[in-house]
Amino acid sequence: MLGLFLVLAAPLQLGIAMYAQAHHGMGDAVEWPNWTGWIMVLCGIGVLWHGWNLRCSGRQKMTLIAEKWAALEGQRGQVERVFSSLVSAGHYEAGLSARYERAQAEHARVGARIADYQPPGFFASLSETSRGDGDEILAGIARLADADAAIMAARDFFACAPGWRDVWSNEVGPVFEDLDVLDDVADTLEGMGTDPRITADVEAFRERVGDHKDTVHDLGKRLEGGQIAPAQALEELDRIANDARTRVAELIEATLATDASSQGRERYARWKGTGISLTAANAEYDEEYWSEEADADIEYNPAATIRLITNSAGVNLEGLPAPASGVLTAGRSFVYLLPMYLDRYLTKNVDGSGDASSSA
Repeated sequence: MLGLFLVLAAPLQLGIAMYAQAHHGMGDAVEWPNWTGWIMVLCGIGVLWHGWNLRCSGRQKMTLIAEKWAALEGQRGQVERVFSSLVSAGHYEAGLSARYERAQAEHARVGARIADYQPPGFFASLSETSRGDGDEILAGIARLADADAAIMAARDFFACAPGWRDVWSNEVGPVFEDLDVLDDVADTLEGMGTDPRITADVEAFRERVGDHKDTVHDLGKRLEGGQIAPAQALEELDRIANDARTRVAELIEATLATDASSQGRERYARWKGTGISLTAANAEYDEEYWSEEADADIEYNPAATIRLITNSAGVNLEGLPAPASGVLTAGRSFVYLLPMYLDRYLTKNVDGSGDASSSA
């Protein structure tokens, strides 16, 4: 609408002036609109051109959604058969089932959104806001495709088929990110500590983080040598992730409990009440981790892991209370969160609602 207004303002002004001159003889000559009016026309043309591109993009997006959804549906039967065979064989049954159930629920939600998705009307399609629904649907389809890829990767991993090393490299990504983040939390704890016993415990935890990283590296070697089964290796990753989270939660509670200041008491109350809300920014994995062996960042796809984590299809954490455990529990599902938010329990002030404010 803005584009049409800008385009038509000057011509309408000119038309009215010409009409008045022709029918009423008003004025000696037709006065053309000021040059700023024609600048407005040019701006309006630009706005309309951009809007037209958005409209074309919206139509292309509908076609893309249809194509990607059809491709996803086309392989659904194969994915279901692979999943059934893996569960029947007892391969990482609980974790894989939780992963699959979340993806199935997300599949139903995305399918319903696609069924209800309608292209916006002409004027609405000229707006940037019309792009949101289509982008969200495409993002949902991408996560579902990653979930299917995880099931197929699990088949290759449990069979030690060619490519299993790539699958393992992707699986260890979230665990290394966990350990790096928890090491940062230990830095914060170390800076806050006044009790010598807690300081010693924090230092011991930092050593444990290093040991956990060594264990993860060793797991890869044991897999290579056939000394551990793939499903057992995944369970060991769960054990490491749980152990590190449990220990750092104990250290956070002990540190907050020793702070007798009013701010310390508020932080401790918030900790006990899980008063921080989860967001994608503070709980989703970042798609890369630092490798000391390679001395470089290693990229991976957290949405395609076999283990159920924040980035997996069907996980919606926005606004949920941030658990001290670093794990969301719902029924049989255990969703591993990037525990970055734990640092906020230590460093942020408490606002009137009990949540963390932006100032330290």
